[in-house]
Amino acid sequence: MTESKKTVLIIDDDNQYLELLAECLETVFTVEVADSLNLGEAKIEQHGKFDIALVDEYIGQEIGSAWIKKCVDRQYGAESFVLYSGLATEEAILKGLECGADDFLAKPISLITLSQKLEKLINYQDKIHDFESELMSKDRVINVSMAQASKYGACMQLTSRLNQCFSFEEIRDQVFSFFYSMNLHGCIAFYPLQEKPLFYSSKNGLCSPVEIGVMELLKVKPRLYRFGTRTIFNHPLVSILVLNLEEGAIDTDIYIDALASVIECIGARMAFITYKNSLVEVQEQIQQAVVKTKKMIEISKHHQQEVMNEIVQNMGMSFHVLDMNEDQEIYLTDLVHKALKKHTQDDVNFLEVTQLLDQALGSVDSLKSLNQQQAVVEDFDDDDELF
Repeated sequence: MTESKKTVLIIDDDNQYLELLAECLETVFTVEVADSLNLGEAKIEQHGKFDIALVDEYIGQEIGSAWIKKCVDRQYGAESFVLYSGLATEEAILKGLECGADDFLAKPISLITLSQKLEKLINYQDKIHDFESELMSKDRVINVSMAQASKYGACMQLTSRLNQCFSFEEIRDQVFSFFYSMNLHGCIAFYPLQEKPLFYSSKNGLCSPVEIGVMELLKVKPRLYRFGTRTIFNHPLVSILVLNLEEGAIDTDIYIDALASVIECIGARMAFITYKNSLVEVQEQIQQAVVKTKKMIEISKHHQQEVMNEIVQNMGMSFHVLDMNEDQEIYLTDLVHKALKKHTQDDVNFLEVTQLLDQALGSVDSLKSLNQQQAVVEDFDDDDELF
């Protein structure tokens, strides 16, 4: 059975531009066009919800971003919205985020780039659906003590839990659990050293392209930066974007004070995790090197013993074959004794080196054991809750 094409609605008051965009996309998508928002809504009523709505910012006297916001609030019109405009300013990009669009494009639009972006957006929708299914299969229970604690207490508890995280995913889950309990929505971005950035959304699991663009745009801002109801907390290794901190709300100042400290805690924890992972890697490398060296010493010792035995055997047999006088026999016998004496000293050296390698292996094993004990203790402490 052939999979049906994804549907795209394009709304623009420039009919020539509509025809150009439609012609570019119709080989991959089922495309409908409208030169006004009213006609666009009529298309939606006729065809149902589209997979993607591609909307110009200025449609006659109407504003595309305002229409998108209404559609997103009503969950109407399309699964994803893409806003495009002739202006590529910071304000225009932020407007794309605030209205609920999943991506933003600047005119003139490259047709190749447009097609690639829409295909990525379809892929993003598929991943979101997979993530929603994963969430439904898991039992995400918010900790009872956090739900009952005061907001300051919940923030302090979050800091405590972050200090027990040993991966970026654990940090993400703790932050989002805090978001769920406080009815907050937002994103977190990790910028680990010498690795690709990681972006997560508390609502959808994965960040939309416009959310990623906004976080990358604002990560150079001060540690605390506010725009409208959005607030971003920055650290060189991590950023937290909260989308619904209302200006003047009673709880807003509490969250701002708390999260300004939390972002520093997460940054320090990320540095520790990076150090710990590097230490574990070095431990493994040392252990492999020591084990390999011990094997090489055993092989060398065995080979040396074989050579020595062969020399002694050949020289002993030569006494019966060669016609030697007493002085010659004494001379050759002395050579054998000296060789044996040197071989004995090599055995002692081999033994000392082997003992040192055993001690090194013991130290690595002890360090691993301490790490495991620490993890067990921290898990135990994590279960010791105060109500």
